[in-house]
Amino acid sequence: MLSEVLKAFRQIGEPLDLNELSRHLGIERSVLEGMLELLVRQGKLKEVTPGSEDCARCSGRLSCAHLQVGNLMGKVYELAEKSR
Repeated sequence: MLSEVLKAFRQIGEPLDLNELSRHLGIERSVLEGMLELLVRQGKLKEVTPGSEDCARCSGRLSCAHLQVGNLMGKVYELAEKSR
């Protein structure tokens, strides 16, 4: 299932929040949260803070729903550089 999570990030191609990824994959949020934390520890994903330096370097920042809504969306994740 972890490979399906990574596949979703590659297919969608932009940072995803926990709620939207949970809906996309049909996985319970609490289960998905554990998977995401494991992938972060493995260095395959990273947590992004909306408005951070990572956002400043992103080419899609002007239209980013995560940045516009900010922390109201909860945790946001993206592929780590080595997993792209």
